[in-house]
Amino acid sequence: MNITNLNERVMLATLNISVWRARRFDTKATAEVESAHDTRNIGRFNKRLLTDGATSYKEVCSIAGRMRSYFDAHTLDYDQLGVRLLPTSIYMEVNDHLRYLQDEYRGTVDVFLADYPRLMEEARAALNGLFDEADYPQVPALRKKFGTRLAMLPFPDAKQFAVDLPHNVLDVLKADVEQRVLGAVKTANDDMVGRLFEAVQHFANRLYGSGNVRLDVADKVRELSELLPKLNFSEDPALTRILEDTRKHLACHSGADLKASPALRSEVAEKAMEIEAQMAAFMSGQPMVSAHSQAGDPLLELLTA
Repeated sequence: MNITNLNERVMLATLNISVWRARRFDTKATAEVESAHDTRNIGRFNKRLLTDGATSYKEVCSIAGRMRSYFDAHTLDYDQLGVRLLPTSIYMEVNDHLRYLQDEYRGTVDVFLADYPRLMEEARAALNGLFDEADYPQVPALRKKFGTRLAMLPFPDAKQFAVDLPHNVLDVLKADVEQRVLGAVKTANDDMVGRLFEAVQHFANRLYGSGNVRLDVADKVRELSELLPKLNFSEDPALTRILEDTRKHLACHSGADLKASPALRSEVAEKAMEIEAQMAAFMSGQPMVSAHSQAGDPLLELLTA
């Protein structure tokens, strides 16, 4: 594809979520264990500062996890730690949903902080001699340990790379940027195919491996068939074809239909293996295999070996 318009199709995105860990390294307890066993430097005693009954704290952690899962599902791998790619076509959808989750997160933090004094007293009783009030921040300081932030940056564009350097040096730098851009596209596309490959492989295994098929057998494949086309910002023809074949041949069947018909299960499982071969070829850079391939294709034989 023409890489000059990628910065119109995708952005760099980061989601930072901070949560108080509610754990603390206890030097006194560690020393007591070492003394009891006559040893040194073999471990660290990290105590939990809240009890299992701290449901308000668990809810904060749960929503933080949901935010992270949603963000990771709706963005793609990039070659920098903590940075992911977000297609501009779904920016508003993702931003709106994350704002909703952020509001929910802040609400649960407020509930937890209101419950915090009671939870401290529960921990005092549970920890007994290990309780240390210095481990517990005051509420204003504790509030600062919770937060979320979605940040966006433009995708790199070699044509915008204008610095005061000799032309020959600048040309080398621009070429390097273009190569990194192409590498980022491949990384993102491989991320999509990798997700789908795992789901389709699991789908095929369940169809082949059991006569008692669960009704949710196709759910993950169907979910990805709806999501991944939104993430296909490069509009790679081979990837587009894989997604279309998955939608057309796999995601269109309900769990109830597959459960009721052994013949349909066998037919769909074979299609799933063919699409696995397409994905294996895509990730390895080999020529694509049609979803209508004949039996005996070496890639199919490799996957089924």
